[in-house]
Amino acid sequence: MLGNEITTSQLREFEVIEEIRSVLKVVANWMAVPLFMAFWVADLIYVPQFKWHFLALRLTIIPLCFLANRELKKERTAIRTQFVAALYATLVALPINIMIYMIPDVGTGYYAGLNLVALGGLSFIPFSTAFFVATAVGIYLPYFVIAALKIQNLTDLWPVVLNSFFIVGSIVICFLIRFFHEKLRMREINSRLALKAEIANRDNLIKSKTEEAVRLNTLSTQFSPQVVQAIRDGRVDIEKGVRRSQICAIFVDIVGSTERVVRLDQAKVDMVLARFMDTVVSIFLKYDITIDKFQGDGILAFANDPIRYGDFMQRTCLAALEVRQALRQDREFYLMNWKKEMQIRVGISAGYANVGFYGNKKFFRSYTAIGAPLPFASRLTNLAEPEQILIDSDIAQSLMAEGFQVRNIGARTIKGFEDDTHYVFELIQAPEARKEHANSGCPHCPDSVLYLDTNAHGHFVMKCRTCNYEAAEGSPTLLAN
Repeated sequence: MLGNEITTSQLREFEVIEEIRSVLKVVANWMAVPLFMAFWVADLIYVPQFKWHFLALRLTIIPLCFLANRELKKERTAIRTQFVAALYATLVALPINIMIYMIPDVGTGYYAGLNLVALGGLSFIPFSTAFFVATAVGIYLPYFVIAALKIQNLTDLWPVVLNSFFIVGSIVICFLIRFFHEKLRMREINSRLALKAEIANRDNLIKSKTEEAVRLNTLSTQFSPQVVQAIRDGRVDIEKGVRRSQICAIFVDIVGSTERVVRLDQAKVDMVLARFMDTVVSIFLKYDITIDKFQGDGILAFANDPIRYGDFMQRTCLAALEVRQALRQDREFYLMNWKKEMQIRVGISAGYANVGFYGNKKFFRSYTAIGAPLPFASRLTNLAEPEQILIDSDIAQSLMAEGFQVRNIGARTIKGFEDDTHYVFELIQAPEARKEHANSGCPHCPDSVLYLDTNAHGHFVMKCRTCNYEAAEGSPTLLAN
């Protein structure tokens, strides 16, 4: 891996430090001292003449454990941490080697204490091969030196040879345990890194698919059908460059989507996101809200351009409420495929922005808006709780005058807009008259939604997209420029 990505070896080095600290903490605090003192009972039985000498030697384990724990807290590299651990294991074995030296019997069974130290240190501490060998030498070499000094004849040699078989067996067992443990740990690390890479690839895939969808969008996917028709008829000219417009930006984002992408099959993720976007986009287009772009699993859009409405703020808020309600009504689908409730956060902000086609005509041009309302709406989304719709103070004042229910949640610091004090409001619900008007449909086409347009006499009416059924009054004003 390149760049800032952590490699398998780097991650393993970090984990080695933590493992050694954890192992020695348990060994030093809970195992070494009790075991050493418990074996003093054996001293009383087998070598009572050395009981006080051996007790003094066994008590050295207490300051040794304290010093080892203190030193390990200071170390920050795997090599130095392993060095401290190897030194600790060697010093733990040293009193046992001294006891063996003091016992006249060359074939004493006290060498078994060295095996216990080896099993505890060499099998549980993740030593590298070099430190494994060095630690084994530090534990057992003094024993063989002492045995060599004590051997006087062939009879003395055989007990040492027999003990050597058990010592070699202990070393082999410890090595195999360490080998397979290390192999499993590396496999686990590789799996974690592979999962991390898969998550990144999925995020990149979603992002690339979103960008591809935006690049391949036609006017009919970015604008509602009546806007496209107005452009085709020449009533709206969106090719005359960028203009300054008052807009209402809205950003809808899915709560916890990254965690879902990791847990779910890619086919399920694609199906759910497709349905979610279809729901949101359909409702936005119903209210003549222009789809600006898809940002991961979020949708950014704006109202009042290229067709202007006197009630563009109210229309945007009605669309937000309808999106939330539509997702709730589709609850069974999301519980089955998303494996949890589909929850969203919504931010809405109004203000002036530069609107028009941006980009290179030769490659790709997008009809978009650039200005404060769009990032402000995104920041409000970040502040929102699940299922919460946050609006700025200008929109709140406009809505309250028409009977919308809003709640002041107080002043908030908005990232990127820190110079001013911003009072944020939560949109609760629309007045009943507005909801009935917004939810009206065509009696002839059950699957069609009504949109606001003008009839042949210039009156504002709600029309069916499919059969041109006229239902109710509205108030759009087409941009003439």
